Amino acid sequence: MVKIDNCRVKPTGWKHRDRSYLRSATEVHWSGLKYNWAEVRRRHAVLSVLPTIPNIQLLSLYDADINFAQQAIIFGLSTLRTLVVHSCRLHPSTNPLPLSHVTTLRITNTDMQTTRHLLTILATTVETLEVGYPDHTIAPILQGGLIELSKLSAISLTRLPYGARLAISSTFKRYTSITTICILLHLDLLEMSLDDSHLPALRSLTCDHQLAMSLIPNRPVTAYVEVGSYREAGLLDLLNTLSKTSARITRLTIFIFDSLHSLLPSLATTLQSLEELTLRPYTRMSWLGYHPPDLFSTLPLHNPYGTVAMILPILQRVVIWVTHIEFTAYSHCFGES
Repeated sequence: MVKIDNCRVKPTGWKHRDRSYLRSATEVHWSGLKYNWAEVRRRHAVLSVLPTIPNIQLLSLYDADINFAQQAIIFGLSTLRTLVVHSCRLHPSTNPLPLSHVTTLRITNTDMQTTRHLLTILATTVETLEVGYPDHTIAPILQGGLIELSKLSAISLTRLPYGARLAISSTFKRYTSITTICILLHLDLLEMSLDDSHLPALRSLTCDHQLAMSLIPNRPVTAYVEVGSYREAGLLDLLNTLSKTSARITRLTIFIFDSLHSLLPSLATTLQSLEELTLRPYTRMSWLGYHPPDLFSTLPLHNPYGTVAMILPILQRVVIWVTHIEFTAYSHCFGES
């Protein structure tokens, strides 16, 4: 990866040393100022050299106005797969653009015209759509359904702009090909009226527990990552929900509030197909003096007499987060308690 900043390039062109270095790059990042003329010339130099980079896969643009000629360069890159657009404006034109090969689009803080323009260009290729904050343009475009994203399989929302719920609902209902959903803040599905026929291909889910308990039952979810709000339903309710997937949970990341050994029996009973497990202690309000639980303080060295060992037969990898430090263990350590 190479990151191009505002000092590396001059408006007169690239030095030979820089050009040879760029040829090995797979990612190019630009961050500048829209209305600074020196920056505009530098950005033009950056974009004009992109076709000479044989293996570029990701282009990230921050705070830039991109004209038609520059768009023709960008979308003409045959190896480009990920386009990141933050606080940018792409001016539309009646002239045709090259057929793009971009499969992942990340947009943040774009205007309506730019968002619509990008989705129109990438409608037949984009597979993953990631929407950052603040971006109020995606909701009406998705809700209107005027642009059909024929290959959309993954959607990620790091924030939920106002009015996005109905748009997300209509997207979930329309695209039966969605396999991956990532929503990092709370989303109430009561007004969405989703039923079991929606999201029939959902395999991977990252969201808070309440949304998970609505989406997992009767869908082929195999991977779940818990994020977001305080879990009110309780761990047993969540584990019970995970057991209702029409497939089997093989990868799981959850928060734990009690000691580790109290969690193992429930996991072993309900999730026998686990291959990867990540446990994260809940550290809410730690800045006010709250301390995360000591996951190991009451962990017995062996099973009490007369109890049956708890076994997860195909578990291969366990990751435990302890006050921001990640430890990894493997199945030979956790095959029997």
